[in-house]
Amino acid sequence: MKKLTTKHDCAPCADVNLCENLCVDLAKQVFQLAGDDGTGRVIYEARIKSRQAFHDLLSKLPTTVTVLMESGPGAQAWARLLQAKGNPVRILPAQRVAEHRSGAKNDRNDAHAILRAGRDSSIASVPIKSTLSLAIQALHRVRRGNIKRHTALGNQIRGLLLEHGIALAQGDASISQRVPRVLEDASLPLPEMLRELLDELLAEWRYLGERIAVLSGRLEAAARDDGVARRLITIRGVGPIIATAIVAKQTEPSRFASSRMYSAYFGIVPDQHSSGSKVRLGKMSKRGDGYIRSLMIQGAHAVLSQLKPDSDQPDDRRLLRWLSRLGRKEAAIRLANRNLRIIWSLLQSDQVYQHKPNSRPEAAMSL
Repeated sequence: MKKLTTKHDCAPCADVNLCENLCVDLAKQVFQLAGDDGTGRVIYEARIKSRQAFHDLLSKLPTTVTVLMESGPGAQAWARLLQAKGNPVRILPAQRVAEHRSGAKNDRNDAHAILRAGRDSSIASVPIKSTLSLAIQALHRVRRGNIKRHTALGNQIRGLLLEHGIALAQGDASISQRVPRVLEDASLPLPEMLRELLDELLAEWRYLGERIAVLSGRLEAAARDDGVARRLITIRGVGPIIATAIVAKQTEPSRFASSRMYSAYFGIVPDQHSSGSKVRLGKMSKRGDGYIRSLMIQGAHAVLSQLKPDSDQPDDRRLLRWLSRLGRKEAAIRLANRNLRIIWSLLQSDQVYQHKPNSRPEAAMSL
């Protein structure tokens, strides 16, 4: 392709208005564009090197042009701008776009990959989220980051003390209660330099714990203010954290043919290695949103830890049977899968989950 001397390096057809689909490989300042005529033939290419120029191009774009972009930072803001303007817009999952890339990774090949992925009917678009949903999502991301740093810092404190023969038990209680006593005990052979360092690490660890508690409180308040989240909390094993994460994700349950497909979307299903008539099921696929999947499994573990062996409730008897047959981890995964199916059902109605006694014990205990 001949390099043009205009502001945009374009394909032979320099009129973006003739495109049926226009894909954009987003960055902070550089935007790679490619457009087709609806048959898959690329008729337009451009490289824009400023946000203002890209904004001007979008503002003049006819509403008949569908804009495709890859999920990532900035995609939601540009998508909302186009949606308000009247253009059809689709955000495609980055991992699915990568499957359609041909050749080396560069902006031009990425743009063509987005264009090809847009014609793949098996790829579901990422929902365009409201500013409130993005704010709740930000709370979750910051809280998750603080939890990771809090855990890492606690492990570092344990490791430093273990080098001097002081072993701490797992859990936050051992750090918050025993570490101050260790630092005050002059009989322990700890250098003063290490005592000062551990005191600083302990202060940082406590601060992160306070931040996590504050962010959790904000998410609980958001759950109380949201009608959908309040209904999801009625599910056993689903609390305010999980409910707000589901609401912020804004999945469209109507695009899933069944609750089974909805739970599979989050990867809580066996992976397949099948060929011909041989069906081989492996470990959990772990596809989809790993954060929500981990929250669902944690909530399931919390439910299982509170089971009473002598309970006569139908749901409890079912879970006890799973525990005896599958073990705690597999039972938690099965319960997380079941809860996701219930969530799919509640998202399509205005109902709440109700625990109803089963008059047929054998049915209540079925798998």
